[in-house]
Amino acid sequence: MSKKKNEEKRKKQESRRLLYIGICAIVFILVIGFFFFAWSTQLPDKNAKLWTIDATGKLSFTDTGDITASSNITKSTANYTFETVTYKSFGDDVYASLVIPKNVTKPPVVIVLPAMTITKEANMPTALALCDMGYATLTLDERGNGGQTQGDAQNDWNSGYEAFMAGGDPVQYKQIYDVLKGYDYIKTRFDLDSSNVSLLGESIGGMWAIVAAGEQPAFKGVITISSSDFAFTATSDQNATKFIGAVMPSKYLSSLPPRKLAMFQFDNDSIVPIADGKALYDKASEPKAWHQYNGTTHGLWDPAFADDVHQELKAMLGR
Repeated sequence: MSKKKNEEKRKKQESRRLLYIGICAIVFILVIGFFFFAWSTQLPDKNAKLWTIDATGKLSFTDTGDITASSNITKSTANYTFETVTYKSFGDDVYASLVIPKNVTKPPVVIVLPAMTITKEANMPTALALCDMGYATLTLDERGNGGQTQGDAQNDWNSGYEAFMAGGDPVQYKQIYDVLKGYDYIKTRFDLDSSNVSLLGESIGGMWAIVAAGEQPAFKGVITISSSDFAFTATSDQNATKFIGAVMPSKYLSSLPPRKLAMFQFDNDSIVPIADGKALYDKASEPKAWHQYNGTTHGLWDPAFADDVHQELKAMLGR
């Protein structure tokens, strides 16, 4: 074979080899690209919102997966154990106290949402009273409330509106999600009756309780103490109306039945006038109950209504 033919043959073989290498490289890139796409679509989108507002103006939340939480027993008495609980919500640490009665096997649970400036420690009278009735309580340190949970104050509507307009997460919306995540935490505790959980909110905590129950149908009922709708002056700013309307308690009343709303109010409450509480109650459908007392108590536990609260919880939780 001539030298020229040998050279031509060598060039053809080299061309085939390069073509083969090129095809293999393209196939490799396509395979790697496919697996990267499949992997990346399984990752959570850090920029994805946890909330939306639906056509009716209500909040709607996207669940982000399992609850991340820890707890430590910090006190044990003859009657109860006291645990400090921490769990994640919106990537933040939410702190709560869990009080469990020792004389009840797998007790029902009441999630307690305190009034403004009332920490979980300051709200122990409520937790201990409910413990004596046979209920475990998960009491939240609400955001910006002076406790361990950080953030803007719940009633700071200006910062909430700024976050809303900037495409962020208003503290008021986070607060509702904190309650829902608290319920998720309860479901991880096999020593608690997670199938029987009610909400008890005091003052602004009662307002969050109604909204949270509207979001989560598993709650067995809602008790409010010194609560009403949020005071909101009508405005031409549609964004402001949308922002505040999404957490307006009255908007969620229709989602409560057949679960019961029980409202407790004192006739000389100077912070939430009794007429405001009654106005919210009148908007609610059955089943509902109105409990009125003489006095000036606002958003705190009062022995005057202890028996009535117990009867309402027994009806909601079955014991």
